[in-house]
Amino acid sequence: MGRAHEPHRIDAPTLHKLGGLFTLLLILVLCVMYVLWQHVHPWTLSAPPQVVPPPPRVQAAPPVDRMTQYRLQAQRLNTYGWNDAAHRTAHVPIERAMALLVQQQAAAPPHADGSMPR
Repeated sequence: MGRAHEPHRIDAPTLHKLGGLFTLLLILVLCVMYVLWQHVHPWTLSAPPQVVPPPPRVQAAPPVDRMTQYRLQAQRLNTYGWNDAAHRTAHVPIERAMALLVQQQAAAPPHADGSMPR
């Protein structure tokens, strides 16, 4: 008896049958997937529209929003206006408020211990 080794000849008809079997199996799987997708696809088309989430939402343009906020803050810090609808409290420009505070501090008499009033 000779040594055990692989034969040099390839069994082409068996390989062709195996290739044909894999091709038929692939076509069968694709057909089953197509049929199943036809049953699922109408459900995906009838899905409800996306609901807008409640605030706070993600900003579309954060730099623009930040600059708008800074501009509003600067306007409030540099203008005169009322803080409430009853016109009981007002806001003044910050430079003017600091000058008024310095005048009040200078006009107030010192405390008994020699410290300045707050």
